[in-house]
Amino acid sequence: MNITHQDTVSGLVLVALALAVVWLSLDMGTGAGAETLSPNFVPLVCAVGLGACGVVLTLRGLRQAGRFPALLDRRVGMVLAVLIPFMWFFGQIDVRFGMWLVTLVTLMAFGVRRPILLALYPLALSAALYLAFAYGFDMVLPTWI
Repeated sequence: MNITHQDTVSGLVLVALALAVVWLSLDMGTGAGAETLSPNFVPLVCAVGLGACGVVLTLRGLRQAGRFPALLDRRVGMVLAVLIPFMWFFGQIDVRFGMWLVTLVTLMAFGVRRPILLALYPLALSAALYLAFAYGFDMVLPTWI
């Protein structure tokens, strides 16, 4: 049997699904009483089966497939490292500064090295987006000044 990294990822997804089923079924309550099976019995049995299959797939895939490939490209990781805090703290960060920083990091992450482009493009894009949303759509955007 040819086990590949896709099988390893599928196994991890099955384990995550089993954990989600367990977490959701624990809140179902006890049901009619101790004489019968509780309402969460069948989902828990299914979760055990899913988890067991997921663990077997994951372990066999890791053992036979060799080194696990990178899950995230470094460039995309750099952009996400700036974009997620910008979106998380959107109300506290000046939107013009945030857009400028996200644009600058994106350009640098994807290999743009021309100084004039790195200087002007983030400024122009953040100014154009701010003007379009603040005055074109009459949106109130968070600003420091």
